[in-house]
Amino acid sequence: MKKNISIIKLFGLLLSLLTLSLASCDNDDFVEYTDGGFQKVTDPYLQIKTPVVSFQEGTPEYTTEINVVNGVKSVAKVNVYMVYTDASTGAQSEKVLFTSYNVTDDVIETIEDTFTYEDLKSGIIVNGASLPESDSELAVGSGWVLSFEGVTSQGNTIPLAGNVNVAVLGRFAGLYRVIESAYYRIGENNGDWNGEVRFIGSVDEDTYSYNDYWGLFAWIGKSFNFDVDYSDNTINAPLIADGLFSGNRALNCNEESGIFTNVPCEGSNVVVEDEASGKHRIYLTYGYFTDGSGAREFYEVLEKIVD
Repeated sequence: MKKNISIIKLFGLLLSLLTLSLASCDNDDFVEYTDGGFQKVTDPYLQIKTPVVSFQEGTPEYTTEINVVNGVKSVAKVNVYMVYTDASTGAQSEKVLFTSYNVTDDVIETIEDTFTYEDLKSGIIVNGASLPESDSELAVGSGWVLSFEGVTSQGNTIPLAGNVNVAVLGRFAGLYRVIESAYYRIGENNGDWNGEVRFIGSVDEDTYSYNDYWGLFAWIGKSFNFDVDYSDNTINAPLIADGLFSGNRALNCNEESGIFTNVPCEGSNVVVEDEASGKHRIYLTYGYFTDGSGAREFYEVLEKIVD
């Protein structure tokens, strides 16, 4: 009997807590409820569909896409601001208005737009001067950061989180698809990662970064670098940027070609240009060595994705 009374008391306590919890919802600042009892977003926010735009000389225009998710505190307009940073000097421009978009949907509105280098250089002053007339004169590694601000119909401003980074990349940077690959662990074939997509970024004019992966292994937020000698498009890889992925030391064909017994050094570590289609290919052989066990060998052929 005492056990049953305890259960009843416990049930009463839980019911009281639930009642208090429901009552607290009346003062909830984050959501509101319609007449039908449905929850509605209070503060508008952005879904950035293109957080990174690859800027390369000669490209006629670029595309961005965002979703404006409106709410009770709805915005009628979104202002876009830009700041430019010059990689060669580290100097930064003032924040200037890039463009504005009217928002007419009170639920969600998709804004897709194109812009050119002329649009990006308008109003930007850095190192006391305007940006150069030709996009070929921009230092690799430079770029713009686009930020956003909402404006209500009453003229009040609301900061909207999220940025679009427009990065000035080297000629061989961009998105690539893996069309051939192999991974050998201590002499054993451990498969391929054909069909996966990799982003090759720019560090400076000659140095590129292989981002977020070491071969088939995810390495989020990390990268290794490689240099390209433009006289013959040969590659020196890997150059350690964010530490070694694993093992005791990195392996490369320049210093230890003989240790690669399952993947090729000959004919690898080179960029093969295709100016007609833009589908450049990067051939890479690299690896790492673990004392006490042996070499891990990686080989892949990357083909640039052209829109």
